[in-house]
Amino acid sequence: MTSVWSRIRRSPYQALAAISIMTMTLFLGSIFFLIAAGSQAILTYFETRPQVNAFFKSDLVPTPQAVDLIKTNLLATGLVADVKYVSKEDALKLYKDLNKSDPLLLEAVTANMLPASIEVSAKNPSDLKTIADFLTTQVDIDDVRFAEDIVNELATWTSSVRLIGFSLVGSHLVITFIIILLIIGIKVANRRDEITLHELLGATHGYISAPFVWEGVIYGATGAFIAWSVSYIILLYSTPFLARFLAGIPILPAPFWFMLALLGGELLLGAVIGAVGGFLAVRRFLKA
Repeated sequence: MTSVWSRIRRSPYQALAAISIMTMTLFLGSIFFLIAAGSQAILTYFETRPQVNAFFKSDLVPTPQAVDLIKTNLLATGLVADVKYVSKEDALKLYKDLNKSDPLLLEAVTANMLPASIEVSAKNPSDLKTIADFLTTQVDIDDVRFAEDIVNELATWTSSVRLIGFSLVGSHLVITFIIILLIIGIKVANRRDEITLHELLGATHGYISAPFVWEGVIYGATGAFIAWSVSYIILLYSTPFLARFLAGIPILPAPFWFMLALLGGELLLGAVIGAVGGFLAVRRFLKA
């Protein structure tokens, strides 16, 4: 390892170029990964929330038997993840929580004025319309509402982020790999005589390749750590704004273990790219 650090210090500009391109690529990967993970968390949150609301007639207090019958029929479809009955009193509590800042609205509304309802969560968002159509056929159900558009748009957004992120990061990884290959290849060429001497002395290809492989690993790991640090700092500074923007969706702040896992993934990816680049660069020379 001492010889590796010595080689890096002797060509600081090449090392800086390698670490910089690795940092930019992995930083881009970090940003897209965080966006994709956040989008998936938001989508999961909405998928687990009641997605279909079926309201009884406002002047009706449904009997427990009627509610149980609807629940049984819903669960029998196999499309439902959860069913919850909201009584008039429960509806009034929700109304008060939503309008607690306006006393005038609270005074004007009683439980009898609000309809009881059934809240349904679907296993698959694509089944929302089927569930909604089923509920419209139930006796005493006056209105059915469901958030099909919101969930579908979130699913489309998440898929798009993954596709775009994978394409951009993938292309940058290829470019980074080629640059690492070229930089280490130049260093291999500059040490042609030294490598030839080692071969004449009986050194194995593994022994000759090891310093260049470790050099690539150092480039990759250093770039990965810098990229992770910058992306984490940006996330920390953005958390207050994002938390207000995503009010009610508990995905922030990001757990530290999650960021540590991201760091581990980036270090591994950077090290692998650097190691493979270094190995192929010296292997090409040894074959020649």
